Amino acid sequence: MAVRLGIRTKQLLVSIHVIAVALWFGGTMGMFLLGLYAKNAENGAQLYYTLASMHVIDESMLKYPALATLITGVMLSVWTHWGLFKHYWVVIKFVLTIGTILLGIFFLQDWFSFLLTTAEQLGFSAIQREDFQNTWLSMIVTGSFNLLCLILMTFVTYMKPFGKIKKRES
Repeated sequence: MAVRLGIRTKQLLVSIHVIAVALWFGGTMGMFLLGLYAKNAENGAQLYYTLASMHVIDESMLKYPALATLITGVMLSVWTHWGLFKHYWVVIKFVLTIGTILLGIFFLQDWFSFLLTTAEQLGFSAIQREDFQNTWLSMIVTGSFNLLCLILMTFVTYMKPFGKIKKRES
């Protein structure tokens, strides 16, 4: 028999999950907006400090909240009647969460490090480089995609589309 959560424990876990999602969404939105702002920097210091502010957001409002969202989401799925692979909406959220986290790990982190290092070394002239421009655009597009995923996951949470996953008969 599976472990089931008591009402207070479930409420606590849901609260932690919602707070983590809110932080993750806020951090993603902040990174996106600062990324847009960085493109319009007027000097090297403004460019660098905008990117440095993005680094603070990345470290505090993206990585850990995303991980907390994943962990609490899996715990809530496994320890409630929803299950991790019983309903399409849970699977959709799980796949989108894993996908956005992996995008951050394998792409955004390197792109952001490149932008920050280039701005630190070259100052305002960094913004004129083609590789800087391409990397910046990649971050903006990926940030937009991540925001879209987070918004979609919010709707999926409340709409619970597509019903239960039917078991295949052998």
